[in-house]
Amino acid sequence: MAATQVAPAFFSLEGVLMPSWEQRISLRHLRLADAIEREGSLVRAAERLNMTQSAVTKALQEVEALTGAALFTRTSRGSVPTPFGEVLVRHARAIIAQLRNADREVMELREGHGSVKVGTLPSAAGGVLPSALSIVLKRQPHLQVTVVEGQHDWLTTLLRRGDLDLMTSRLPRRRLPADITQEVLGIDRARLIVRARHPLSRRPRIGLETLGGFGWVLPPHETSMRRQLEATFREAGLDAPAATVESMSFLTNRALVLASDLITVWPQHLAEVEARTGLVKILPLELAQTERPLGVWWRTDPGLSPSAQLLVDALRTVTAHAASEPG
Repeated sequence: MAATQVAPAFFSLEGVLMPSWEQRISLRHLRLADAIEREGSLVRAAERLNMTQSAVTKALQEVEALTGAALFTRTSRGSVPTPFGEVLVRHARAIIAQLRNADREVMELREGHGSVKVGTLPSAAGGVLPSALSIVLKRQPHLQVTVVEGQHDWLTTLLRRGDLDLMTSRLPRRRLPADITQEVLGIDRARLIVRARHPLSRRPRIGLETLGGFGWVLPPHETSMRRQLEATFREAGLDAPAATVESMSFLTNRALVLASDLITVWPQHLAEVEARTGLVKILPLELAQTERPLGVWWRTDPGLSPSAQLLVDALRTVTAHAASEPG
C-alpha cells in the first residue's frame, strides 16, 4: 500500500523554507491587526489593547516580519491597511469571532443562558423584532439581549466585525458581501400613517392627489423608504411630498403625528402594531414602489450561535403568522 503523503506546513520565501502562518501567527497578532484597522492609528490601538505605543509598534514590526509583508501604511488619515493587511484583518476577525462564539456556546451549555446582539433600522425596531424577542425570552428567560439601531451600512460593518450576531430589517436591493448569509422572511411595504382623528382618517378611499394640503414628517432623502415614497409620487405624475420635519427617530415622529395633522410613513409591520393601539390610522392607500423583502442576515462563518438561532426561528414564526392574517 502506498504511503499517504502529507504536505509540509512550510512555504518558500526567496529559497528559504519558513513555517506556515498557522505556526507563526498568534492570536495576539490577530488582535493587534484588528485593533489597528478599527482605530486607524497605533496610539488608539495601544489604548484599546491596554499596551504602550512602543509595544504596539514593536508587535506590528514582528507580525510584518513573520508575514513577510507590510500590513499598514501611515497616511494623513492615519494607519491604513495595505492589501496584505486587509487580507489578514479579514481573516483575523473571522477567527476572533469564531473563538468568541465558541466561548459563548460553552458558557450557554454550562450556565443555561447566553446572549444575542441584533441590529435593526430605527423604523423597523417596533415591528416584528419585539414580537420575536418576546417569544425567545419566554423560552430562555435569562438570555441577555442587546438591540442596536442604525442604518444599513453601519450595521453591516458591525456585523462583519463580529460586533453583532445578526441583523433584521427590510432588505436593501444592493448585493450583500460574500461573507454574509441572507434569508428572506416575508414581504414588507410602506404605509402612510396619521393620528386617529386626522381629517383623512375616516375616508374609505384616498388618492395621492388628496394628500397635498398636509405636512409630512419623513426620514431623510438618503434613506431607501424616502426614495421609494418619492418614486411612488413621480410614477403617478405628482410632485414628491416636501418634509415639514425630517427625522429618523421613531419616538419623535410618532409624537409629532399624534399631536398634529402631519402624515408619516412607516414599514407595514410597524404600522400594524401601532394601529392596534387605536392612536393612529393606516391610510387606505397602496404605495406601489415601496414593496421590499423583509429579512435577516448573519455572518456565514462562524454562523449563528444557539441563542441567535432561537431568535431567527422566532422571526420566522412572527413573519409567517403575520402573512397568514387577513389584510
